[in-house]
Amino acid sequence: MTSKKTYWMTDGQAVALVEGAEERDRLVPLGWTDSEKPGPGVQVWMQHAEHRGRAKFPFASVELWRPKGWSECSPELASDPFAAEVPADVVAPVSEPASPAPSTKSKEKQDG
Repeated sequence: MTSKKTYWMTDGQAVALVEGAEERDRLVPLGWTDSEKPGPGVQVWMQHAEHRGRAKFPFASVELWRPKGWSECSPELASDPFAAEVPADVVAPVSEPASPAPSTKSKEKQDG
């Protein structure tokens, strides 16, 4: 099995290493563009091999994080049910808590 080609992409704030033309093409409509290999001060997306968490690191520190299980990866995208592959058919409205009943206490007359 041949490995997929990788692409460096940027959203203007960070870069990500994307595997395969399909993944690259999925990111283009979301504002990502092709990029060169990043320089030392650029933030790069990385993912941990065990817990699969993703975070951005300065590219200059990538070699320090690799022995700890981190490697360059595609970006973590915001969760949006309407941008999902299968968007939710119905979004349940947020119900507001019932407003408290008006106070039944009457003001007491002051004798004086």
